[in-house]
Amino acid sequence: MTAAAITLSSTIRRQATVALMIATAMQAFDATIANVALPQLEQSLGGGIDLGSWVMTSYLCASAVMTILTGWLRRRFGPRRLFMGATGLFVFGSVLCSIAPSSTALIQFRLVQGAAAGVIQPLAQAILLDIHPKEDHGRLLAWWGATIMVGPVLGPILGGMITDLASWRWIFVLNVPLGLIAIFGSRRIPAALDPALRPPMDGVGMLLLVVGVGALQLALQRSIVQIWPPSPEVLSEGIIAVLALTGTAIHSARSQFALFRFQVFRNVNFATSVFYNFMVGAILFTSIVFLPAVSEGPLGYDATQAGLMLSPRGIGTMAMMLAVGYLIDRIDHRVLLGTGLVLTAGGLGLIARAPLHGGAAWLASANALQGVGIGLLFTPLSTLAFSTLAAELRTDATGVYNLLRQLGCATGVAMMTAVLHSGIQTHTSKIFDPAVNGGLPSAALSLATFVAYTDCFRLLAVITLALFPGIFLFRVARREAVLRTAS
Repeated sequence: MTAAAITLSSTIRRQATVALMIATAMQAFDATIANVALPQLEQSLGGGIDLGSWVMTSYLCASAVMTILTGWLRRRFGPRRLFMGATGLFVFGSVLCSIAPSSTALIQFRLVQGAAAGVIQPLAQAILLDIHPKEDHGRLLAWWGATIMVGPVLGPILGGMITDLASWRWIFVLNVPLGLIAIFGSRRIPAALDPALRPPMDGVGMLLLVVGVGALQLALQRSIVQIWPPSPEVLSEGIIAVLALTGTAIHSARSQFALFRFQVFRNVNFATSVFYNFMVGAILFTSIVFLPAVSEGPLGYDATQAGLMLSPRGIGTMAMMLAVGYLIDRIDHRVLLGTGLVLTAGGLGLIARAPLHGGAAWLASANALQGVGIGLLFTPLSTLAFSTLAAELRTDATGVYNLLRQLGCATGVAMMTAVLHSGIQTHTSKIFDPAVNGGLPSAALSLATFVAYTDCFRLLAVITLALFPGIFLFRVARREAVLRTAS
């Protein structure tokens, strides 16, 4: 247990926790709330579909860059000042987005938002772990994870209501009161949680790391539409990412690299959790992207029907994460992980077997099962990742942990999109026969697309099951030992 956790009163700890949770929920909302407003936004600012893509990509890329720098920023400015500054910057960026006069300005303001969001989430997670006793970390991470899931579950619904009743600009205004409440409550974060050490500025290392992470995230995001053959833009970004990250590794080996502590990977539990976090992000986000596409495409559902059919997954995930908060100290973490992987694979397998007609109830049930499985994964992974790490490494670790989840999301969608396109071409050539299909290529294409989607979900189920043996790499400490370490 940290010194801060010992000296803080329950009232101060509660107020700080609420502020950290509000800020986390705020940035989680903003990652998804703008999705449903993209058509109105594009029409208002005179942009096409590329504008909507850049509105999302700019936010995610800026967030990825700043996530990896959070540990260094904390050491330089201290946790309370950094958190209040990042939250204030997020609110300022939100106000700018709400009054953006052009598409170019909006993209620039989204970069500001994303940069602040990239600091808020890993820093909030690290501070929560610092101010609470170690024996409470499992339950705390369950609540924190459920807070993050509020964004994907309620963000699109709330965004659609605000857009229909008012304007897309009010989506960003919503962040102002939430951010101000979080800033006010964050005054309770102990200033002396760790001193601002003022580490020296490593200009070369910072430039290489920012360029490498930013180019990699951008290449992954922009390759989703067409992964092969890669466009000149994506190819250039990929080359820049490889060169910059290679330069980062060489630079860190030859000098005292102050921006990021690579020793976090020496911890077996953390390194294994990072890998699983990457894979779970890839599996989850791919299904989040693919299910609406197949629902509103080959299955012919409208947006409302698709949303209602998909909502059981988010509800199942949130409910199970809250339940895990009470189970995490009673059941071996590896049992929870194994059960979660099996249920997630089962849900994906059921989706792959969904009928082409009249399968709404089937898909809703499969989504609920997948949601329950995913809900069993997040909290044990987070607990295992940070339970055996030294307190001074937590912020660097949370930055890496969140970055790898983002990269997993982008990588999963990009790779499975390539598999999908290949499957559509293969099945179209098998299914379409003018003599059989009456010369209607659209009908054949729709059927081929549906079969290709089911193949993708079946592959995701197999990949999920293949992750099962790796859970035995984790080393789970007995509760008595954890309590002795905490004290």
